[in-house]
Amino acid sequence: MKLFSTPKEEILFPDSLKTDEEGFHFFSYLIKETQKKKRFILNFEHVEWVEANLCAVLGAIVATNTKTYGAKFEFVNMKNSYLETTLRNNGFLKEITGEERDTRKSSAVPYQEFSMKNEEVVEEYIFKYVLLKEEVPKMSKGAKKKIYRSIFELYQNSVLHSGADQVFVCGQFFRYKGRMALTMVEIGKTFEENVKSCYLEFEHFSGADCLNWAVKSGNTTKPETETGGLGLDLIRDFLKMNQGKLQIRSGNGYWIEKNGMTNFEECERSFCGSIVNIEFNLRDKNEYFLSEELDANSLL
Repeated sequence: MKLFSTPKEEILFPDSLKTDEEGFHFFSYLIKETQKKKRFILNFEHVEWVEANLCAVLGAIVATNTKTYGAKFEFVNMKNSYLETTLRNNGFLKEITGEERDTRKSSAVPYQEFSMKNEEVVEEYIFKYVLLKEEVPKMSKGAKKKIYRSIFELYQNSVLHSGADQVFVCGQFFRYKGRMALTMVEIGKTFEENVKSCYLEFEHFSGADCLNWAVKSGNTTKPETETGGLGLDLIRDFLKMNQGKLQIRSGNGYWIEKNGMTNFEECERSFCGSIVNIEFNLRDKNEYFLSEELDANSLL
């Protein structure tokens, strides 16, 4: 591994990184701190646990700040066997050392960076690594197609609203916890910037207020000639029945919907882009169908 000469700055990672407010708080610090032409040592010495889906956030920060600000990154002390195995299995280690992903490990939803020009590749990714897995709740072909389309539209619209060129995606099947997490990240305009630029009457809104407004059905910052918001309605309905979870972190806003309960709040640090995390409850024993497939007995 190439070692960078001085000047350089060391950033010590916390002992645990989870997909929660504390984890997003650290990444908001990391993205801001590394927005400069400097060499950064990312030190994993004390790391005991990192949820693998968060590689999407770390990858987005490293790729964006390298390209935009000329930052350089070195990863050190990644000797924790769990950490090394996890990052090898989802392909993130390849971005650091060039080491190939272990494709025999099916629990990983591999780390990928997608361009808006490659929509077909994104479609294949979502179907192959998420919806075709036997662990996900049972769905009819029609329901599976609808859920897939909703996830894809969420990706598509997130990039469109932000003005970003790429979206970074990674996920993980946490079998012992009975859940699957899929995280999508873009670096660009925040929800707050989009809402306030389109609606002057919302100038007094906080970042959390703007985020809560944007996720409501029918609200959109798209031009009048285009229709649709974030594409959240169907996936939200499914996750409520599934007892799953949906999280969005953008700017100073944090929004979460878990088990049908919604909460949003203002954060101390701002994330210059958006993080969207979808979690399926893999212990869900229900089977899902479309209304046209079951009429009055439909679950979707």
